[in-house]
Amino acid sequence: MAGLWQLPGLVSVAAVAALGLAGTASATPGPGTEVDTEDASCTAGFAAQGPDGGYYLLTSGHCDAGDGSEWTDAQGNPVGRITASIDDGDQMDASIIRLDPGTPAPNGGAGGYPIRDVLAPGQLVTGMPFCKIGAVTGETCGVIKSVDGNVVEASVFSLEGDSGSPGFVKNPDGTVSAVGLLSSSPEGDDYTTYFIAVQPVLAQWGLNILP
Repeated sequence: MAGLWQLPGLVSVAAVAALGLAGTASATPGPGTEVDTEDASCTAGFAAQGPDGGYYLLTSGHCDAGDGSEWTDAQGNPVGRITASIDDGDQMDASIIRLDPGTPAPNGGAGGYPIRDVLAPGQLVTGMPFCKIGAVTGETCGVIKSVDGNVVEASVFSLEGDSGSPGFVKNPDGTVSAVGLLSSSPEGDDYTTYFIAVQPVLAQWGLNILP
């Protein structure tokens, strides 16, 4: 995968990222689907609601060109614009796109799995089963390999265009626990993927994840 930014110690980064919504103008946007601008094609992360009552989709911060461009779904239907983003090249890589007025409320959960809770980095352990849903590669799973601050390393397959994908832990009751947003991969290794923990992102912008 070719990437847009680089974590310290990596030769390069893996995924061009962004928010994703697939479907028609009347379809409800949701996590794990494609979103595009003229410069990027990414994946929508978790859906959330803000203190203003508006609905948002999360994605990677390096997807944001900073030009206020309208994001569209895979069919070119307008979705909304990024209203806040952070990409420090290290511990934070996240953006939020506020859905346009009149856009249906986004689907919650992650790819059809209801979200039970949000896990903070301190609640994660090495070897924990871990999955993501991307617009390009769909659902792929592996295990957590390490946790370094807000960065979660997992043995999960991903490709360019999957950036922003929701990463989660599956629970025995059929729900999932939200963990992070797909950020990057080391050059030449599509089976190692880095995620930015979503709990600090939600706290940063006062958002509540949609279950």
